[in-house]
Amino acid sequence: MGRDLTDRILARGRDFRNFLRLLDYERFAVYRVPLRTRLWAWRRGYASATIDRYGVTDENKHTFVSDWARYIRTPRINGRFAPALNNKIVFTRILASYGCDVPEYYCLIRDGRLYQIGSRYRMNSPEGVLSACREGGRFIVKPYCGGGGVGVNELHAEDDRIVMNGEERTDAEVSAFLTSLDDAAIAGRVEQHEYARTVFPHSANSIRIITMWDYEKHVPFVVCAVHRFGTKRSMPADNSGLGGVFCRIDVPTGVLEKLHVGRQVGDVEPFDHHPDTGVRTTGLTVPNWEFVKTRLVEICREMAYVPYVGWDVLVTEPGFTVFEGNSYPHLGYQILEPLLADPRARAFFKHYDIV
Repeated sequence: MGRDLTDRILARGRDFRNFLRLLDYERFAVYRVPLRTRLWAWRRGYASATIDRYGVTDENKHTFVSDWARYIRTPRINGRFAPALNNKIVFTRILASYGCDVPEYYCLIRDGRLYQIGSRYRMNSPEGVLSACREGGRFIVKPYCGGGGVGVNELHAEDDRIVMNGEERTDAEVSAFLTSLDDAAIAGRVEQHEYARTVFPHSANSIRIITMWDYEKHVPFVVCAVHRFGTKRSMPADNSGLGGVFCRIDVPTGVLEKLHVGRQVGDVEPFDHHPDTGVRTTGLTVPNWEFVKTRLVEICREMAYVPYVGWDVLVTEPGFTVFEGNSYPHLGYQILEPLLADPRARAFFKHYDIV
């Protein structure tokens, strides 16, 4: 009885926090639409920006997972295991136990204090981080919770000079930066496959893969996949909210479709070439794609206690690395493909009373 009450209280608190996030999304939306349209959107569970981005109408609104459903309802699916997914360090440790390739974390930062993880580098101080860089290490400094590519920084040394996000920094500047952080972590940089490096070499160009379960057949499946590429605006991250570009991956074949830009997608036509490098991406096939899908579904089967995951995957020469899991992934990529148009996805969300 006590545990049930505690769960209900925690759930109400989570719902309230997510409601505030939804209000922030509405408040800071880059699109401005008439009040009449906003009211129409709100009554149907959508933020006003989403109506324009998705092209939502009365005729097709049932094919999208609404913003209300995404922010308020989908966080309930994974229950008590949701926090484990949202903590990058914890989640990668769980994945490693299933034999999955994950980044190695070397340091945790809380309230400006550095705590060493593992024994490879002595990263219990800014000096230790600088020393590790000069030993040849390349690192990513980022929040260990949250997403959106915010707060991601790349750190390494060139000829004994410290470089952060492509710019030379003094030791004092880097030390001040590290001790200003809270709830951050330092991980080793993963080398991506040559195809992704060729498209844009200054960011990790990841793939977001969303998996869920078909409860009729009792099997997990990949419902959609989106490839993200960094740009000069977003580097060292690839997130579209920071200026990155993205495209739909045809799940059966691994072939990339046309690129889109983030929040201005309603104003810019899809395109075939990366905006900075000019490399053509449309028609490319993701290397190792069949292996990525098959292995990820195997992991989903073993981790059935988290039935709904947005995986962030980096394809590498030998296979792939999972560097993040999302318990209620961002669904803005529905501009490429309405999620509920897939009968399996609709059945999954109905199973959890999401739609």
